[in-house]
Amino acid sequence: MRNFVKAAAVLSAAGILAATPAMAQDSESYVIGLNGSVASNCELIPEGSGTFNVDMLNTGNQGSLTILYSCNSPYTVSLGSLNGGMLNTTSGGVVNIDYDVEASFLGIGIAATSTNSADMQAAPVTIVTNNDWENIFTNGGTRTGNLDLSFDSLSEYAVAGEYEDELTITLAANY
Repeated sequence: MRNFVKAAAVLSAAGILAATPAMAQDSESYVIGLNGSVASNCELIPEGSGTFNVDMLNTGNQGSLTILYSCNSPYTVSLGSLNGGMLNTTSGGVVNIDYDVEASFLGIGIAATSTNSADMQAAPVTIVTNNDWENIFTNGGTRTGNLDLSFDSLSEYAVAGEYEDELTITLAANY
């Protein structure tokens, strides 16, 4: 009888286990949020400042300047003119000779732009826009530009005095 009681107890326990829903196993988790960043990096060569003597009697090509630029994000290259032209400081600004900046890829006419100094006085004029999200080694370019004086009337040509302007080339990340 003892074995019968044991068997009945085992069967009864098995029935209880089968009749009750399975209990969930104990579980815990830990979530780790990952984050990081890369700072914007744009490089313009040359950078800083320089001077260039403009031949105020030459209406043609004043020479050329090649810039190299790159960013690790989308960017623009723009030109700005402080005075909107070669301002005759001796005359108190009565004479202001505008000029054109012609720029293209390596000076060979690809993606050429021509910008007048008067147009870039109030706000810089964009000459290159690049919308690529690439690293700094693959996301760059070059521009070679020259400056041509524009004498709008015969009365502007060869007016005595000292002239000056400040042309600013800006490379800026766009994001």
